[in-house]
Amino acid sequence: MDFINKLKLNQVQKKHISEINERVSDVFPPDLYEHTISTLFYSEKLAGSYILKDGNMDYENFQTDQIAYYKLCMVALLHDYGKIFNFEKLKEVALKNNDRIDAVREDFDINSILHGFAGAFIVKDEFNIDDEEILKSIMYHTTGYCNMNIADKIIYVSDKIEERRNYREVYYLRELSLKNINLCLLEVYKNNIIYIIKNNKNIYSNTFNIWNNICKLYGGLTDGSRR
Repeated sequence: MDFINKLKLNQVQKKHISEINERVSDVFPPDLYEHTISTLFYSEKLAGSYILKDGNMDYENFQTDQIAYYKLCMVALLHDYGKIFNFEKLKEVALKNNDRIDAVREDFDINSILHGFAGAFIVKDEFNIDDEEILKSIMYHTTGYCNMNIADKIIYVSDKIEERRNYREVYYLRELSLKNINLCLLEVYKNNIIYIIKNNKNIYSNTFNIWNNICKLYGGLTDGSRR
């Protein structure tokens, strides 16, 4: 596909991404696939500012950062793979691997986060992916975790503000994401907590530890544009 050719990857990486894309496009419902590709596009946009330094290939850590970018593309395509499985299957997988998930058993009853927890293990088996950074990013893409790395911040934010999302705060958050990913992470996480509470939904047991960590690190930041 044309969008894969535009990714800043070598030919081997592009072939692998193309194979993953072909598999997910075959099994995802149209809305889920469109969200997946939109998340990839937005992740790629943010990666240009925060990982690949606007495409400059001459800086010292380019090779390491390019691998991080490649992993980010894989995570973007696979982050919602767990959603194609029913609740019973996801809970079975999560309970089987509960000692490797930073969650209590009650968290496995929260459908909106279960697909990430279980999806990481399903992706590991079905796509033969053993990279712990990729699997961790998939596992916690809806919940976040304390001291997230830059790629996981990008996935967390992109999943919530990709161009198909439409809610009151999203335009401000998109603008902020291009200025300051850390402050955007704080605002997106805050927005998510407020949404959960307003809709009387269960809260992931580690949410407030993660929120406190984000506040400690970035709570004093400001972009000066918010009224």
